[in-house]
Amino acid sequence: MASDVLSLIVGILGIILVLAAEGTFAYAAFWAFNIRRALTVRIYRSHAFGIGLVSLGWILIFFDYVLVFSLSTFLFVVINMLVSAMFFYYIDTSVLDGMLSDPLMRDTLHWRRIRRWMWMIFAIASVLSIYIASYYSVLTGGTILTGGNLSLAPSWVNFAGAFFYIFVVVATGLIVLPMTAMRSRDPVLRKQLAWLAGFAAVLATGGFIPTSPAYTSLVFIQQFAGAICLYKSATSLLPHRIARRN
Repeated sequence: MASDVLSLIVGILGIILVLAAEGTFAYAAFWAFNIRRALTVRIYRSHAFGIGLVSLGWILIFFDYVLVFSLSTFLFVVINMLVSAMFFYYIDTSVLDGMLSDPLMRDTLHWRRIRRWMWMIFAIASVLSIYIASYYSVLTGGTILTGGNLSLAPSWVNFAGAFFYIFVVVATGLIVLPMTAMRSRDPVLRKQLAWLAGFAAVLATGGFIPTSPAYTSLVFIQQFAGAICLYKSATSLLPHRIARRN
């Protein structure tokens, strides 16, 4: 009896921690959108808006894996695909903007050519994901938790998610973004790109579904660190006098 009560308390605390972590992303989004209104330079306003969208998108994708995953294969894949596309688009535009601020106009790792192939592969993976998700949704009545022999479905339906993690987070976020930031001569944009690369590094640690009390604590730390990176990425776009005031 005592162990059941303790397990219940630990479970409730775990849920509170995870929700608090998602709240930090909401806080980062709030500041990003407010900072956008305080800026006058178009490119900085665009980046602040992008950070806000990424913060909200991360909250959406978290609940996609925790809640929607067990309810609907099709909806899970569609949400995952849309959020992944949004993340990739923002990182892609950030790299392009960063290269424009490079006095030598260097094409970091031939990004202008590679990005076309990445978008094409992502589009193909997304179409396959939606098709397979639709197929398994018909066979299992809409979920991936029923159907016996269909237990392997989740590993087949999320091509878009796999592409997002391997190419966007690891390849783009951890390699191209830092190189672009180092080559940029715009100190504001350089700092913003560096924090965005930090967010990608946090994502690369993987895992955001609480499965045990100990793991829930690690999830909270990961989520909180990611939100801090996005918050700092947004505030780095502010003029120094405004940043100090806030």
